[in-house]
Amino acid sequence: MNTKILLLFRLLALIGTIGATSLYITKGMGQKGVVTGILYTIENSSAVVDGQIVYEGDTIYDVEVIGIEKCAVEFEKNDNYWKQGVGERPNPLWEDSGNQHN
Repeated sequence: MNTKILLLFRLLALIGTIGATSLYITKGMGQKGVVTGILYTIENSSAVVDGQIVYEGDTIYDVEVIGIEKCAVEFEKNDNYWKQGVGERPNPLWEDSGNQHN
């Protein structure tokens, strides 16, 4: 029972993060590749990058989501790998990316 309640609270926090991120990007203050939320589960973790929910294997701006951990998301672009936590400054590789979420 407690696990379900905790998951519900985490989901609500993630939804709030998406709304705040959308406002942040709309005002033109955002950078590409900002991680604003992580919903970690054993089987199907997700993260919020630039207001979009992504999963392992997804590609956003030509950057692939390699893994999602409790405190960071692992990305890959052109054989360059990096981890990025919530609110951390995005890697410069995000800026020379063009495509949206696939």
